[in-house]
Amino acid sequence: MSSQSRRVFLHVGSPKTGTTFLQQVLWSQRKRAQDQGLLLPLERFADHFLASLDVRGLADRPEHPDRAVGIWQQVVEEAEAWPGTVLVSHELFAAATSEQAERAVAAFGPDTDVHVVLTARDLVRQIPAEWQEHVKHRSTKTFGSFVDDLRADADEKSWFWKVQDYAGVLERWGRAVAADRVHVVTVPPAGADRGLLWVRFAGLLGLDPASFDTTASRLNPSLGVEQTELLRRFNASLGDRLPLPGPYPRVVKNVLAHRVLARRPGARIVLDPEGYDFAVTRSREIADRLGALGVDVVGSLDELVPEPNRAGSEPAAVLSEAVLLDESLAAMAGLLEALADRTAQQRYEELAQRMRDRPLRFALLRWSERHPGLMAARRGFDRLRGRNRQT
Repeated sequence: MSSQSRRVFLHVGSPKTGTTFLQQVLWSQRKRAQDQGLLLPLERFADHFLASLDVRGLADRPEHPDRAVGIWQQVVEEAEAWPGTVLVSHELFAAATSEQAERAVAAFGPDTDVHVVLTARDLVRQIPAEWQEHVKHRSTKTFGSFVDDLRADADEKSWFWKVQDYAGVLERWGRAVAADRVHVVTVPPAGADRGLLWVRFAGLLGLDPASFDTTASRLNPSLGVEQTELLRRFNASLGDRLPLPGPYPRVVKNVLAHRVLARRPGARIVLDPEGYDFAVTRSREIADRLGALGVDVVGSLDELVPEPNRAGSEPAAVLSEAVLLDESLAAMAGLLEALADRTAQQRYEELAQRMRDRPLRFALLRWSERHPGLMAARRGFDRLRGRNRQT
């Protein structure tokens, strides 16, 4: 088999660059992608997360399932058994070291044409998005402190720069493949056609973009200033309760943040003038370094550099205790509704299980609730059964 017939695309990041949207389009229509020659290996999207752990040497941690250990080799074996194109996609691959990336690529045989793909977006949008994501993962740091720390991190040791310095990510991952096998897909600027990112990404993979439904795919929901600040204060109040790893993602992130707070209207998180200028400067530096790497660009590196002198055109929201009190009350009401929905779902599942286990008894119970004569007989039977048990 020639290397041209088997291609593997490693979509290695970065977080908050439309990755969730792209992944959901493909996984929700996996069969359609496969019919067009693209394989998503393993069983589900979560397996690609486990693969990112295995590549980064984190699979054996106690909070992760045992099957995470060695799962990268399973990815390689499925990919090499597929005659067409393969996509492995998770944004946490971006945090891999050069050595980890080289080992991951070297696991494929010489007949496999390995490509590295990175989706990238300007830092004016990325910085607020990453702060919000940190808060969704139990951070208590304010937005101002978050930006100040980024500006002070000259050596780029923080998680943010590890995964959001796009040139740095591709310098690490690109060491094992030729420059023409490294691709940057730029996220279109604000106000552009929302579907353009999908068109670019699908075209790179050899798919027909128009044949996929992109309307049903749920984006990773964003929060407004008010909701993010409320969540940050919740995090501070939790103390040692609901730890991470542990129940925090299931209860706080998925229910409170995504199901309750994300539905509330809120002001957009924006940088102040100094933070905006910093983001523009760093975006330009990263775009220049990407250009110097000679990688393939799908879109334009100009899209990674925001327009200067726009800070202040959208003033920051003014947060007051009264506003946060209103958000707190709305959040409590939303949590009660979510709890009621969950209780109703549990009752439905219990009834369905009872119906499957003992269908005749279930039917008789339901009929007795509709007919007084049957209900009287049922109660008499229950009393008789109770006396027999006592005897």
